Amino acid sequence: MSQIRARRSDKTGPETGAGLVSTIAGLLVFLSLLLFATQTLIALYARSATTSAVYEGARLVAGARTPHDESPIPEEARSRAESTIRSQLGSFGSRIELDWSTTTWDTVAVTVRARPPSFLWDSLRGNGAPRIERTVRVRVEQMQ
Repeated sequence: MSQIRARRSDKTGPETGAGLVSTIAGLLVFLSLLLFATQTLIALYARSATTSAVYEGARLVAGARTPHDESPIPEEARSRAESTIRSQLGSFGSRIELDWSTTTWDTVAVTVRARPPSFLWDSLRGNGAPRIERTVRVRVEQMQ
C-alpha cells in the first residue's frame, strides 16, 4: 500500500497542470488562425460572387431588346440589371455602389465598389480585406 502512495506523491509536484497551460495556448493560437482564415475565405467569396453578379447584370443590359439609339444604356434595362445584381448578392447587395459611366455605344461597362463583409471587430480587422473594385465590360449585341 505504501508503494502506491509513493507513486502518486511523485506525480504531484511543481509541474502539475503544465500540460494544461500549453494545451490552452496551442488552442488559442489554432482558433485565431482559424478565425483569420475564415475571414479571408469570406472576403474571397464575396469578391467572386460580386464579380459574377455584375457580369450577369452587364450581360442583361448588353443583350436587352431595347433600342440603344437614344442612350448607350437603356434606363429600363439598367434598372432591371441593378435589381438583378442586388438580388443575387442578397443583403450584401445593399452595400455596393454601381457605376455605369464608362459605358460606350459598343460596350456596357459596370464598375462595382464595395467593402467585403467582415465579422471581426474593427480593432482586430485593421484595414481588413482590400475594397472590392471591379470593372466588367460586355459588348453590346447589334441586331442586323
